[in-house]
Amino acid sequence: MSANNAPAPITSAAVRRVLWRLLVANLAVVVAKALAGWWAGSLAVLSDAVHSLTDAANNLVGIWLIRAAAKPPDREHPYGHAKLEPIGAFVVSAVMGLVAYEIGREAVLRLWAGATASLALTPLTFAVMLGTLVVNLLVVWYERRAGQQLGSPFLLADAQHTLSDVYVTVGVLVGLVGMWLGWTWLDPVVSLAVVAAVGWGAYHVLVTAINELMDTAAVEDEQLIALARQHPDVVDVRHVRSRGRGAYGFAELTLVFRHDDLRRAHATSDLLETQIRQMYGLAHITIHLEPAAVRTPGDVKAEELSA
Repeated sequence: MSANNAPAPITSAAVRRVLWRLLVANLAVVVAKALAGWWAGSLAVLSDAVHSLTDAANNLVGIWLIRAAAKPPDREHPYGHAKLEPIGAFVVSAVMGLVAYEIGREAVLRLWAGATASLALTPLTFAVMLGTLVVNLLVVWYERRAGQQLGSPFLLADAQHTLSDVYVTVGVLVGLVGMWLGWTWLDPVVSLAVVAAVGWGAYHVLVTAINELMDTAAVEDEQLIALARQHPDVVDVRHVRSRGRGAYGFAELTLVFRHDDLRRAHATSDLLETQIRQMYGLAHITIHLEPAAVRTPGDVKAEELSA
């Protein structure tokens, strides 16, 4: 038996709508930062604009990847093309790592050379940077929320990347304030702290993508077993496994019933499917039914698994 409460094409369209909205917001942030940097003559602000441009580029990559990932299963790919999403997360991680390297290299060079810079700072410069910071925070909140609701690893990874943009903008703001006060050494020091934050975010995205590609369990076996054992007709649970999330989430269980009433067993398994979807958000659930009389020596009882 199987069920799907969030078909992949519908989820894909929803994710792409989210990305189109984010693309508009990110392009507005890029334009605002670029103009502010040009008016102030600030290389740091212009660099931040380039960093924000990677957010827009990731949105475009995501739109293409997620459209491709939603292609229906075919003979060569019977489970569909959903693994393209974590591959897209790899791209996000690589971009974040590259940005962290470039920022870190520039910061170290400035510290080594003792370089200083003079900026034509105006209240408008700070207003623009604060405004883009608020926009980025809203983007992170919206994208992370949408990623959790839609079960999209790419949206969650891209939200982490946008959060790194928040760290960069905060670092630039602190550096600008420091330069305004005459503390020229503060700018590269803050940049190194930003590098650490961005690097950690890239590592988190990379690990998440690897787990997706390696089919890490979506739910602990013991949790699914305990849920199934709540039904009085179920005397044993075997062959439990799960992977993925949301529209691309799968769970498989074999239930052993104390009776051989097939209609009653189907009613119980239907109820269990609904519970799994509601509690864990997995769309594809397969439950095999067996009467208590059917048992092989290699099977493991639920209480043995949970021990």
